[in-house]
Amino acid sequence: MSLFVLWLDMFEQLKKNKEIHGHCSVSIRCSSNKRLANWVSKQRQVYYDMKEGRSSIMTAERVDMLNSLGFVWELRENNWHEILDELKEYKERHGDCLVPQTYAPNPALGHWVKLQREV
Repeated sequence: MSLFVLWLDMFEQLKKNKEIHGHCSVSIRCSSNKRLANWVSKQRQVYYDMKEGRSSIMTAERVDMLNSLGFVWELRENNWHEILDELKEYKERHGDCLVPQTYAPNPALGHWVKLQREV
């Protein structure tokens, strides 16, 4: 099987994953499909190599295909906005943004708010 056929197979798996979960973010930490999670991570890596002018297997066609799915290249920026939305939801429920560091329903939110205060 050629490398392009393997790439297309993983792309189709990502498409199915998006249909199920509504996004293309496949986390290695909590994924039931480690192979897909590793592939998604690799796409970001080879994309950055291409952008930096280094040798890369990423092509403009592949970038376009991934973009057509709403692929997120900048994880940190996307995650920041997602957790900001969670903070907005917290404020709607509680009337403030004073999220405890040990907020049981969403420990990551409490940690994120603490980090934002330190910046």
